[in-house]
Amino acid sequence: MLDALYLTSVIVWSFALARIDFREHRLPDRLTVPAIPVALGFLALNRPGNLGFAATSAAVAIAVGLVAHRIADLGLGDVKLVPSVVILVSNSDNPAHNLAEWFVGTAILGGIHALIHLSITRDRLSHIPFGPAILGGMLSVIIAG
Repeated sequence: MLDALYLTSVIVWSFALARIDFREHRLPDRLTVPAIPVALGFLALNRPGNLGFAATSAAVAIAVGLVAHRIADLGLGDVKLVPSVVILVSNSDNPAHNLAEWFVGTAILGGIHALIHLSITRDRLSHIPFGPAILGGMLSVIIAG
């Protein structure tokens, strides 16, 4: 029962955020920031032994995201999204492996999305919503894992 609620909630949240990011090129704080304690709650119920790893990984992800925001123009909405995604991906028997899979999957999806976006718009200066790639990578890891 809890697994079905968990998966359904994550899918609905992901699709809502991806739709907003595609349309408005932003990820609203009201959907990203409260997701962090909710994700921690899900993890505490399912895999309390992974809380330390997930919290540490989320903190590192925030630091890396802030650096990427400064040097590569990653949006702050994406930076606020990543901690909850890292925590959700840590809900497994091998959270480090899932985290690596999510990172690679997100990079691949983000690259494909950027190529498609640039081939359609032909504008290298346009902003590319990266939230859908982050969420797509997360969903692929959660559903496959």
